Amino acid sequence: MISPDPNLGINEVGIPVQTAKELTVPIRVTTRNREQLRQMILRGPDVHPGVNYIIRGDRFRVRITDRTKYIWSGFRCLNPQCDSGSDDEPYTGYRPDLNEVLPAPNFLPGLVLMTQKRRNSFGELEEEWGVDLESTLSNLRGEDERGLPIAENDPRAAIHYRWKWEMEHPGEYLPEHLEVNCPHCGSPEIEDDYGNVERTDIEDRLSTHDLDGNPRPGVVVERHLIDGDVSLFNRQPSLHRMSMMVHEVRVMPGKTFRFNLADCTPYNADFDGDEMNLHVIQSEEARAEAKILMRVQEHIITPRYGGSVIGGIHDHISGAYLLTHGDRVLPKKLVMEVLGDTNWDGELPPEVVKDGVVGYKGTDILSLIVPEGFKLDYISRIGDNVRVSKGNVTGTIDKRGIGAEDGRLLDAVVHTHGSEAGAEFLDRMTRMTISICTSLGFTTGIDDEDLPPEAKNEILKINQSGSDAVDLELEKFGKDGRRYDTRPGRTPLETLEENILMILDGAKTESGNVAKSFLGSDNAAVMMATSGARGSMDNLAMMAGSIGQPKVRGKRLERGYQDRVLAHFARNAKGAQEKGFVASSFKRGLEPTEFFMLSVSGRESLVDTAVRTAKSGYMQRRLINAMDDLKVVNDGMGSVRNTANRIIQFEYGEDGVDPARSRGGKPFDVTMVLDDALGGED
Repeated sequence: MISPDPNLGINEVGIPVQTAKELTVPIRVTTRNREQLRQMILRGPDVHPGVNYIIRGDRFRVRITDRTKYIWSGFRCLNPQCDSGSDDEPYTGYRPDLNEVLPAPNFLPGLVLMTQKRRNSFGELEEEWGVDLESTLSNLRGEDERGLPIAENDPRAAIHYRWKWEMEHPGEYLPEHLEVNCPHCGSPEIEDDYGNVERTDIEDRLSTHDLDGNPRPGVVVERHLIDGDVSLFNRQPSLHRMSMMVHEVRVMPGKTFRFNLADCTPYNADFDGDEMNLHVIQSEEARAEAKILMRVQEHIITPRYGGSVIGGIHDHISGAYLLTHGDRVLPKKLVMEVLGDTNWDGELPPEVVKDGVVGYKGTDILSLIVPEGFKLDYISRIGDNVRVSKGNVTGTIDKRGIGAEDGRLLDAVVHTHGSEAGAEFLDRMTRMTISICTSLGFTTGIDDEDLPPEAKNEILKINQSGSDAVDLELEKFGKDGRRYDTRPGRTPLETLEENILMILDGAKTESGNVAKSFLGSDNAAVMMATSGARGSMDNLAMMAGSIGQPKVRGKRLERGYQDRVLAHFARNAKGAQEKGFVASSFKRGLEPTEFFMLSVSGRESLVDTAVRTAKSGYMQRRLINAMDDLKVVNDGMGSVRNTANRIIQFEYGEDGVDPARSRGGKPFDVTMVLDDALGGED
């Protein structure tokens, strides 16, 4: 299951802690990462970030449990007399408390024990030794309980300072104060055949060197997912390249996968119960390759048409519209909140005073996150002239500026500054616009479609006049339509139906215009429709004005009962209501007959969607199979050839342009080139 999280970057995916414990990444122990992995092994499989399995040098997989985690994170004494004891021979070492938790010859320098109580099989409380995990981890980090460094000669921090010495003095022997002895047997001194006296050896199970100092491969640790891990994220059906992209893991509380809303468009995802798949990459080579080729930011520009497929949707567009429409001035306190949510730490724009309130212009706030180095000039959806020059934005930013599949400003940032800057701009833009919606307050409800009584009366008159016009047309037609003016190539009945459809569509358009004129520009629903955030003015017209004529295959309703659609009407009646014209609005509610008629056309659209999906799926399959052996050859022309080396195209796409690196299908931006050559504004 997936959920939205606007605070994540476009390259990130939020993973539940429970999922992060189940999915693992194999990491080979090296001198550099040894102590980090030791701490993970010590946490075990139940505490995140921990370890589920270890793969030994003989490729045998060992499951990490509450018992084996202390063994594999520690050392082993090589004294043959160091033994944990048995029923016949009791333990003879110095630490019976440690032997309960970590049996000899295993030990871990810095391990902190504590007593804990547990009920036995008779229900009686018994004391037993356990491990104080937090204190032990602090010792392994070389810190005390307050997070302050432990002295180097303190045996609690021996592992940490041994690792530091190895990193700073590779290949050298450890100093005497960092030597570790077995706490069970004390590592007794023994005399070899030549009379040399030395302590018995100990072995670090995670060491990357053998006892003779020769390098050896470290064990492989299958650790939990942690922040920054590389994973493939996919939503089916995988219809194009951007249905599977690389995200970096962010482990979070909760039970669902989360990602930024700007990523919804390439995945075609929404949050009404959609499910997605996460694949954790298992090798270093695959991780590096996937991060370079498949990272989300590398797919902001789609190879289909050279525009941004990842961009603002819904609240992002509404927020940008609220921020930049008109000469809006935001109070200073509100701007500080918004910039705090955006993680902005740069300079502020010049202050302005409006109606006695000190604040900042909305376009100046948006300009803070727009990089310099390009010039942009276009007309927005609402007809404003939008101009971007030296990072300064003027005009209203709506879907045509930052929207997915339509964002001119977003395209320009990615094309001129690269995918890294494009991702940073998207992250800041999404946070800023959603913060604007939250801070200013932006909501919509059914009362946004309220119309005054005079508007309702006018719509009623329009619908009545439309119905009367249909009756008049039917009178002209008569019984058989012999005297009716027909269009070329049409029968009288076909001409009649076309004329009636034109009359009823005209009535719907008129009633929609009335509704639009009474819904003010400050109406939240109108703002969403005009900015391109969601819906259209036609949707609003149907909600507030009239729904109009339902159609099946482009015609009025015909099938149903004999000579009529419903039994409620007279036979052979062809009036507006009899053939399904819906004069009501969604706000007012539909009559029972209107509801039925509208459901008929709704059924057609559902069936059409299902059939279209099946046909397009089969078509795609045939195209893939037909073209799976084609490739672009590096022969100077970029010709397209098959596996038999036959030329299919002399130049890829007939123009040699890669759409993913183009400027909306064109190889370069002429205006930008001329500005650079002739010394334009930027």
